[in-house]
Amino acid sequence: MSGKGGDSSLESPVCERYQLVPHGYDGNRGGWIWIADFAQSASAARYWLRMEPQGAPTALARESRCRDIPVAFDRAADGLRFSFVCIPLHKGLRYRLSLWRECTEDSPAVRRVAEGGCAGLPDSLAQGFNVWYGTCFYRPADRGALADALAALPAEHQPQVSFLGGDQVYLDTAFSNSGPSIIPGFGIRNFSPLVLRTRATIRRKLNHVFSREYRENWRNGLGAKLRSGFHYFLAGDHEFWNDYPNPPGFLPVLWPRKVRQVWEACARELFAAYQAPANHPASQFTVADTLRFFVLDTRLQRAPGRDGRFTDDQTFAQLTDWLRGLDRAGVLVLPAPLLTHWQFRKLGLGKSLLVRLGFGDHSLADTGQYQDLVRALRDCPQDVLILAGDVHFSRFARMDLGGKQVVEVVSSPLACLPSAAADRELKPEYFPDRPTDDIRAQVHYWRHEESSDSARISRRGNNNFVTLGFRSDDSDDDIRVDVVCWNIEGREVNGALTPDWQVPDLVLKKRRRSAPVAEPVPPSVATPLPESPGIPEVRLD
Repeated sequence: MSGKGGDSSLESPVCERYQLVPHGYDGNRGGWIWIADFAQSASAARYWLRMEPQGAPTALARESRCRDIPVAFDRAADGLRFSFVCIPLHKGLRYRLSLWRECTEDSPAVRRVAEGGCAGLPDSLAQGFNVWYGTCFYRPADRGALADALAALPAEHQPQVSFLGGDQVYLDTAFSNSGPSIIPGFGIRNFSPLVLRTRATIRRKLNHVFSREYRENWRNGLGAKLRSGFHYFLAGDHEFWNDYPNPPGFLPVLWPRKVRQVWEACARELFAAYQAPANHPASQFTVADTLRFFVLDTRLQRAPGRDGRFTDDQTFAQLTDWLRGLDRAGVLVLPAPLLTHWQFRKLGLGKSLLVRLGFGDHSLADTGQYQDLVRALRDCPQDVLILAGDVHFSRFARMDLGGKQVVEVVSSPLACLPSAAADRELKPEYFPDRPTDDIRAQVHYWRHEESSDSARISRRGNNNFVTLGFRSDDSDDDIRVDVVCWNIEGREVNGALTPDWQVPDLVLKKRRRSAPVAEPVPPSVATPLPESPGIPEVRLD
């Protein structure tokens, strides 16, 4: 196929029917590419994915040839046919990716219909390694601001890997907004009597709304982000409904179990098609045998009610083994903060009651596996950096735990739902907020206003994402990290994207000895509430 695609037959690569999104690494030697066809019917055309290595001549000596890989759209979801292709990668090389279509007899031209880019993992952190993290994208509030911010992001901060930590779509508000709305995300559709319809009718109506929301977000709202670099996708609650899997109190349409079952099934199918075709609740990769990443979904397998699990036992064992077995610094990627409040304590009766009634969100600390995760983090012998989102503000925090440093970087939202704006919270003061054995570490929060010059910045909102640049010298086992939170709507006087706050030269150390167990500290006083019966898991009949 390498002979296809002469200049005389090329057409514009812009074609909304197709999309190409690099997903995650396949171990440390390859990567997965998601290729979509949004047409309603299959085509007789022939397709292939072209990989063109880019870089310096010395790097290209390892991989100088162009590869063409046949593509078959052999998987489908509502309004979508797609392929999930694994490609070989050489370390340190960048690749230009393009999807080609050899048309049928009535239009015999060869056409490039989609393109993107990715890179193999670097040989050394001396070359630098950039990652990007963002959550909570309510597209109606974006109006192209994210794409503009990404275009203005300086070249030295462009990511090789991006983590989209949840709420890439808001399916509950999309349904609400499909009818007349009083405020964004709350309209008369919230009271729709879907329960009176057959399951087939409910499914058809929901798929119409949900598949349209995914297409719009992938092709338009998030499209500029998804073209370049590898992407890891985690689920937030709004990939289903607020505080999924618990029934939401302010969405009466979802009170009937029948509607929740069909709604959940439709949402899961689309999430699997767009965001998780590999169907893995956790992923791992290592950069230059120096920096280890663990990416964990805490929503897809979450059980309802207080103290429900946030993932299955096997995946949780992988996580705790990874933490306890780290031999160098690690990065744990989560959808929501580990530094969070435990809402089911006696003094929090009012809040916990609202949460149980569906008018609040269960935090990670409210889950049954949280305390065991805290114990594993205490036992971890190496520095850990946590990436998290969901809470609609940005924050940097650090603490000393078990003889090493733990850092948590929070970024949210990319585009805020107008009714869900939140102020930055510099709490809890001690970790964990939920008493766990004798573990108690003071948390230090970065005072962000000290790191930016507000006179130079035009701010029209709190929408943000973070980039982290990791680097080290070959002779130094420590890793330096430049953490930058970018205000999506903030600009320098000359129009350049400017940081909202920045923590330069954070150091993650490679610890030479096993971390000691923390000295006993009297735990804060907290009395749990009586156990609630919880809510049965949602199952399809």
